[in-house]
Amino acid sequence: MILAAHIIFASAVSSAARFSLPGAFLFGLVSHHLLDFIPHLDAGSSWSIKEMKAGTMPVRVRVLVFLDILASLGFLIWGFWGLKMSFPLLFWASLGAVLPDLVITGFPFFITRLRNWPILKRYEKFHYIFFRQSRPVSLQGHWILGNLGTLLIIGFSLWLLLK
Repeated sequence: MILAAHIIFASAVSSAARFSLPGAFLFGLVSHHLLDFIPHLDAGSSWSIKEMKAGTMPVRVRVLVFLDILASLGFLIWGFWGLKMSFPLLFWASLGAVLPDLVITGFPFFITRLRNWPILKRYEKFHYIFFRQSRPVSLQGHWILGNLGTLLIIGFSLWLLLK
């Protein structure tokens, strides 16, 4: 799922449930894996297996990642200034929500030495297995279902924030 959906969902639920900061982080982490089971849009949805194996990132994927980062930052700014959400809560919920993908991609904080730690290698294997269970829907041309799943998660989250 795109990072923005993970961030918005974890932040909305953490805020509505009035989680503590560790609770917000843990909810973001757990919800990341649960949301990945819902058919969804992500960078891999437009990235063919052939391109992945070749190690090339097509322009369409780069554009999606760039727009995802902009949407995530836009939500965080709006959440803090517009909705008056607690910055620490936004930070910890968002960090928990995106940490699985940051660890897996290694971007931008997890340098190679860190990714070689046994605990992170085990986690990477766990995330890969977990994530692959939901992946075929995204890659088999069911883009409408993937987009609908992502939009429903974002819509529910925004409803929760604005109710």
